[in-house]
Amino acid sequence: MEAPKKKKSLLRRILKWTGIIFLVLIILIIAAPFLFKKQIVQFVKDTANKELNAKVNFGKFDLTLFSSFPDFTLSVDSVSIANVGEFQGDTLLYAKNLTIGLNLMSVIKGDQYKINSISIDQPRIFALVLKNGKANWDITKPSTDTTKTASTGESKPFKMTLQKFEIKNGYIVYDDASLGFKTELYNMNHTLSGDFTSDNFTMNTLTEIERFSMTYGGVAYMNKVKTRIKADLDADMPNFKFTFRENEFSFNELTLGLDGYWAMPKSDMDMDLKFKANQTEFKNILSLVPGTYTADFKDVKTTGSLSLDGHAKGIYNDKTYPAFGLKLLIRDAMFQYPSLPKSATNIQVDLAVDNKTGAPDATVIDLNKFHVELGGNPIDATMHVSTPVSDANIDAKVMAKINLATMKDVIPLDKGDDLNGMVAADVKMKGRMSSIEKERYEEFNAAGTLDITNMNYKTASLNYPTQISKLNLSFNPKTVDLTALNAKLGKSDIAMDGKIENFLQYALKDSLLKGTFNLKSSLMDIDELMSSPAGTTPTTAAAPDTAKATVAVVPSNLDVRLNVDIAKMLYDKLTITKTTGGVAIKDSKMILDNLKLTIDELEGTMGLTGVYNTQDVRKPKVDFSVDIANFDIPKTVAAFATVQKLAPIAKYAKGKFATDLKFSTTLDEHMSPVLTTLQGNGHLKTNAVSVEGFEPINKLADALKQPKYKKLAFENINATYEIKDGRVEVKEMPVKSGNISGTVKGSTGFDQTIDYTWNLEIPRAEFGTEANAVAGSLLDQLNKKAGTNVKMSDKVKIKAIFGGTITKPVLKTDLFGSSGETPKEQVKEVISQGVDLAKQKAREEADKIMQDAQAQADKIKADAKTLADKTKADGYAAIDKNIETLKNPIAKASAKVAAPSAKKEVDKKAQQILDEANKKADDIVSKAKIESDKKLQ
Repeated sequence: MEAPKKKKSLLRRILKWTGIIFLVLIILIIAAPFLFKKQIVQFVKDTANKELNAKVNFGKFDLTLFSSFPDFTLSVDSVSIANVGEFQGDTLLYAKNLTIGLNLMSVIKGDQYKINSISIDQPRIFALVLKNGKANWDITKPSTDTTKTASTGESKPFKMTLQKFEIKNGYIVYDDASLGFKTELYNMNHTLSGDFTSDNFTMNTLTEIERFSMTYGGVAYMNKVKTRIKADLDADMPNFKFTFRENEFSFNELTLGLDGYWAMPKSDMDMDLKFKANQTEFKNILSLVPGTYTADFKDVKTTGSLSLDGHAKGIYNDKTYPAFGLKLLIRDAMFQYPSLPKSATNIQVDLAVDNKTGAPDATVIDLNKFHVELGGNPIDATMHVSTPVSDANIDAKVMAKINLATMKDVIPLDKGDDLNGMVAADVKMKGRMSSIEKERYEEFNAAGTLDITNMNYKTASLNYPTQISKLNLSFNPKTVDLTALNAKLGKSDIAMDGKIENFLQYALKDSLLKGTFNLKSSLMDIDELMSSPAGTTPTTAAAPDTAKATVAVVPSNLDVRLNVDIAKMLYDKLTITKTTGGVAIKDSKMILDNLKLTIDELEGTMGLTGVYNTQDVRKPKVDFSVDIANFDIPKTVAAFATVQKLAPIAKYAKGKFATDLKFSTTLDEHMSPVLTTLQGNGHLKTNAVSVEGFEPINKLADALKQPKYKKLAFENINATYEIKDGRVEVKEMPVKSGNISGTVKGSTGFDQTIDYTWNLEIPRAEFGTEANAVAGSLLDQLNKKAGTNVKMSDKVKIKAIFGGTITKPVLKTDLFGSSGETPKEQVKEVISQGVDLAKQKAREEADKIMQDAQAQADKIKADAKTLADKTKADGYAAIDKNIETLKNPIAKASAKVAAPSAKKEVDKKAQQILDEANKKADDIVSKAKIESDKKLQ
């Protein structure tokens, strides 16, 4: 019986501890997010920033298990993804809150993550594609993960399921410069739900957008359209195919139904889609016309029928397009606003766009009829275009005659707006594009005119009225001629003429619009043209910082030259007279060609040549050459804030100056220079300039105990300067102020730090009679002691080194140190310079004694060497000659044996000559050294 009891007791203990361990694990799982919250948050941030070419950040971070166990909810506030590198300064995404509901066990198992829901509150998304095709959302770094499954050796796939996804109050911008396409979704709400755990299920979507805008190629196809899309789709996830079931696409009052499917089984998109307007009333499509969808649109009276349908079928990829078509028929339509006396009647539209193969050149556009009578003003148009890519075949006509004064009787204007004038158009074009491109203009029929006369337009959205007294455009196969444009914009008047050289290529082949124009004006009030209407303040976009864009963008599709002659221009409290020169626009660049301006307030002239470049609209650049003559310094500082940043001394200067400056810089979103990118060089000249109140000069005056130096008048300044690395460097230049002369060199930082060296010569008389008398007496004593006759220099040399900042300079000099205290120090400097002169004189005399002695010694040695060499040569020659003269062989042999000994005697005699000369030379140098040392004592 003992054994079963022991087994039962053991079983209880096992169960007990198993339960305890399980409970502890549950508690740890629940408590972990709270115990290690800070570590988890930092880990997520670090990991995201490590894996992405972007800066990821977020605020409050919560993990909840209690209310949803065994699922957990992740909630993150203030989520942001900011671009770096080429897209620095852009915020790709910001969301007020991101909430994810996740099945806990799926995370623990790791084979498939089951996501119950994803909710994004108030996301702000700015998706940007540059002209080169680079996208700002391409932020993932190349993967280095080499994880393989044990059985197959393949990378482990990431699996997940989703039940619900929603966006609340979103703002999304997609701007694709490579396609010329932009869309903006304001206040977007979207929900998506379905059983994503299944391969085949019904996907339910609902999207509502308060304002939907879309432009392509500069044409606004949707402009702040209220949009609602409700669609149920049969999802085939293995083939990634979605078939539309019940759906409704509403744009303002127009509702479309969509049938068919869209699939992307691999990289190609496969589609067979058909759409059709669900309504047949003209009023529905009228709601899409900009300016007509107003608050009282529901009361607008309309008649007429509408038929709209289209299709797209086939494969879409980089090389292939689907076949497509669109048909729009409007018959016998009219509309009239209840508050207006006249109506738009007899509206007829017959438009067909057809492409049977998908090849872009197979597109055929037929506007068989367009007719409308706006309050009795007829507008007619027809157009046929085929083979638009290879060789566009065009047949188009436009005729219109409109009294603008009657337009306000048909279409409501905003309060305070008014419109008058006449518009007449009669333009015909027929022929092939190749005829124009090959300059066979006789084969292309283009003729007609567009005239605007006595047009007056006033609106509360502008602070000035617009008047066009005359605008005449004349069409011919070669050009569109602007024969006259006479207009007034507020106080500004404009007179223009010129021509457009390739209007059809621009309209049909996306070519650059080329032209040359001449602009004249007696007055151009830029301040008025840029001002906000009275009673209003400039507004900021409802979008976040991601969509900020205050940069003046230069169009990329223009190649235009503008010759300017403006008699008077008002800008930023400046009066600019006699503005002449050329302005060219091409490749997103504005090129200024010898633009000359006379600026009355600054009392001088300015010449501008250079380029303003917006090819990268996020980082516009300028590269200018500026030639300024006779500008008043104080007025220039007041007009241009950058001057004080680059040359702080100008704030304290009076006079006039001239400069030629070449510089380049990147601009920020406010069109101000990014100083860290500013580089340039130039020359500055001024005949006379006075400086007073400049703290570094005040510091020098205090150090010299000369208050009068706090105001200095400089003459004939000619400075060479360079701007680089955040500093303005002034090359060494001569300066002269009254009796003071010297040189100056150094630099000023954009952070207002300074680093200058002044080498000055100040007349000794400036230090006072008493100081000079004491110095003279002491120098006399020095002369007597040194045996010299040194006189005091007429000028005192001072080296001043400036550091610190403009407002808090630090001064060091070789005069007294950082500052002086009494006139005794002035005496000390004069004496010091006298002693230096005496020492210099003595050193010069001592050096001369040594130089003369050394020269004498060198001559003695050289003469001795010459004599020694001659002695050896003569002695050797005599011995050799003596041997040759002997006839007796025995005597001759004996002489040869004795010859080496004889030559040694000759060598001894030559060496004796050298030794005696060296001793004599050394004695001369030694005596000179004693005499020289006495001079230096």
